[in-house]
Amino acid sequence: MPILLQYLYAIGAFQGLLLSGLLLFTPNVSYASRILACWCVFLASGLFSMLITQSGEFAPYTLWIIWTGFLPASFGALLYLYCRHSVLDDRFCTKDLLHLLPVAGCYLLNIDLIFAPDLLEQLVLQGTVIESVRFTLATFTMYAQAFIYAGFTAHLIYRYQQLAQNNLANFNPDIFDWLWIVQGFNFIIWSTKAAAAVLPDSFVVVIVGDFLIVVLIYTIGMAQWRNPTLFKIAVPLQEESLESNSASDAKGAGALDEDTRSNLLATVVHYMNGQQAFLQSELSLQRLSESVGISTHHLSEVLNQEEGRNFYNFVNSFRIDYVCQRLKVDVDIRLLDLGLEAGFSSKSTFNSVFKKHTGMTPSQFRNRNLP
Repeated sequence: MPILLQYLYAIGAFQGLLLSGLLLFTPNVSYASRILACWCVFLASGLFSMLITQSGEFAPYTLWIIWTGFLPASFGALLYLYCRHSVLDDRFCTKDLLHLLPVAGCYLLNIDLIFAPDLLEQLVLQGTVIESVRFTLATFTMYAQAFIYAGFTAHLIYRYQQLAQNNLANFNPDIFDWLWIVQGFNFIIWSTKAAAAVLPDSFVVVIVGDFLIVVLIYTIGMAQWRNPTLFKIAVPLQEESLESNSASDAKGAGALDEDTRSNLLATVVHYMNGQQAFLQSELSLQRLSESVGISTHHLSEVLNQEEGRNFYNFVNSFRIDYVCQRLKVDVDIRLLDLGLEAGFSSKSTFNSVFKKHTGMTPSQFRNRNLP
């Protein structure tokens, strides 16, 4: 078993360094890719340390093992920052460094071990468990930050999903489905690691946890390398302006009576049908509100309370109806051309939205309606 583990750790460390290089030196690399590359380097360093520990050649690398021992205390923050910057596709900001405080705290708490590597080597060779209060607190911090940042990341994903649905009409909804899957997988991993820390004879659980971390990070890394805009919203998601819109929505909810909402909805529907505004690929709540002369918070209220749908579903229902009508009269038209004509920004977005609204792909719909 130890020999197999050594091979796994060696392969994992090599893959991490290779993947980080690919992410860093890809043309037009994004900030999200840089965060992921840093994550891969940290993981590869940790795997190399575990390889050293398993091989028994501890003495020459004591300082390395100390310096890499608490790197997992940054994993929660790195996932949070990756999700945030991959969706917004924005640049580094100074406040991002604040998210490294947990890992910095772990090292500061154990600064005596950093400058006294011989002490750690002696404890490991003797098989002694380090029981100092500071080491225990640092270990607790490492697990606590993972679950705290899991909560932060879940809130972030939910918030951006709501902002996108209420303000934008053209993004791939599968982006958020995948982000939720990543978040769920991350929670399972740290739950496994936490269980291994408290359960006796949990060697197998530890290995499973380490294996799952490698799978998660390297899978995201490979996907990011192949598609640098993997989780980017197709239409720029300006966080500040969307936040103000959302705040206005909450403030103005219920401000209109039913007759007024009904009349305003009729105005919006008439404009959408008459001007075919849904064909605009970059149509947003702001643009539509300016076109029909209704404030954004009133328009949002009308759609949510009178129509029972958010802005995203409201606009895309017109697009899907348009596509269905065209397919019934023109069975030879290319589906991608029709999707772009209807206002969708990409094939993946078109297929995803069409299936969510009709329960079938565009190709299946066309085949069912062939004469």
